[in-house]
Formats: sequence, structure tokens, C-alpha cells
Amino acid sequence: MTLRDELTRLLDGFDFARHRRNDPIRFVYGYDDPADREVVALFAALMAYGRADLIGRALERLVERLGPAPASAADDEAAALARFDTFVYRLTRGPDLARIWLGVAALRREFGSLFEAFRAGDDGAGDLRTAVVAFRDRLLAPTAHFPRRQAFEHFFPDPRRGSPCKRVCMWLRWMVRGPDAVDLGLWSALDPSRLTIPLDTHVHRLGRYLGLTERRQADWRTAAEITAALRALDPADPLRYDFALAHMGISGQCPTRRVEAVCAACSIRRVCRLDAEGRVASSRS
Repeated sequence: MTLRDELTRLLDGFDFARHRRNDPIRFVYGYDDPADREVVALFAALMAYGRADLIGRALERLVERLGPAPASAADDEAAALARFDTFVYRLTRGPDLARIWLGVAALRREFGSLFEAFRAGDDGAGDLRTAVVAFRDRLLAPTAHFPRRQAFEHFFPDPRRGSPCKRVCMWLRWMVRGPDAVDLGLWSALDPSRLTIPLDTHVHRLGRYLGLTERRQADWRTAAEITAALRALDPADPLRYDFALAHMGISGQCPTRRVEAVCAACSIRRVCRLDAEGRVASSRS
């Protein structure tokens, strides 16, 4: 069995519907209008850090503040700050959300949609990092006068500093791939082969177990390396494996050391390099 065969077998047996119910994207499905979906998806993706149950509780509170038609909102700065006043989730505070809210409104006024705003910064070559940088700069320009907060850099990191930008990459996966059991496929004009994997601790860990990378740093370079390895398996749609791999880690299906009672039932156990001591065999060995 090859790695491609094993990962295909994983996808064939994976319960996407069950895991989607525990994923931040479930909040996006509460909206029907594509314009609302791309806005809610951006907020949901940016808030997706921390424990899954805590993310869910925070997003329940957040969508109440976004309202039934977030793409149509037209708050001025005072109203935006009031909308998110007292909101707290880990490092994120109300003014952080207000910055995104005001930036979204400004981009929609200028470009008509977040998709057109994102595409305006795309050079059409390679991955989408250039477009991510341009989109971030445009989104934050209207609130450049806001006090600088280090926590905001964590909330919406800059890929020029080497961040893997996991949450923005997840937003892009939601928008570009599909439509399927998880992803929305609203931005079908972009090629899914150009996406970069949303590198969280789970995907990084499983990427090392499967020999997709040996790098220990969770940075953009590692994300690109894992994506390139997956692109070798599926050139047109390398991120088709991402949701299943991430949720194997999130759900606890994949332990941090080989445990036969757990690993015996794993559909990718035959290509896993993890041993009982928690060590990962090198692909060069």
C-alpha cells in the first residue's frame, strides 16, 4: 500500500458529517447568502484557536453579534466598537474584532465582495501568500490608527514574518475547495492546487508521522513542505486530505505515541512512522 492508497482509504471511511458538527465551519452553514458566508467564515476561521469546545462557545457568542446579515452591516467606528464591546476570548478582545469588521466593510465597499478584494492582490503565480499579504494590508488599512496590540498579531498574523497563517489558510480552504461535505467552494475561480495547508499542531504532528515533513518548526516553510508532499499525491487538490488529518488529531483518534489498542484501528497505521516511545522514524532511515 502506498501513502496515496492509505490516505484515500482514510477519506473513504471518514465520517465528515460528524466531524463537521464539531468544526468552526458549522457556524458558516447557518447563513444562506454567499456574501454573508464569506464574512462569517473569515471571523470563524480567525477565532479558531484553542480547545475545540471553547472555540465553539466563543463563536456562538460571536455570531450573535454579527447578526443575521453581516455582509450588509454599515457600522461606523463607534458602532463597531460598541458591537463587540466586552467580548473576550483568550487573547482576543472586542477592538480586535472591530478592526476586522471595519476592514471587511471597507473592502466590500471598494471591491463588492471579499473574493474580489482577495483576488485583487493575487499575482496568479505559485501559492496564495502574496494575495494573503495584500489582503491583510488592505483589510487593516482603515484601522491603522488603532493602538498596536501584540495579541492582534497572534489573532491575524503576518505571513511575511514566517507565520504559517493557519487560520487564514483554513478560511481559504473553506472558500476555494468544494463544494463538498465540508468546504464551500464559493471561490471556484481560484485553483485549489495553489492552497497551502492550514498548519496547526495536529496537522504538523501527523505530517511528521507520515513523512510529509521532518521539520519541527511550525512555520510557513513547514506548511509549504507538507503541502508539496500532498500535492505529489494529488496535484489538483492537495488539501483534500486536510480536514480528515486535522480531525484525527483534534478528536484524539491519533495519540502522541503508538498505543496498539488505538493504533490497530487506524486506517493509516501501515504508513505511520510513530513508535511506542513517541519517536518518529526519519524518511531517510
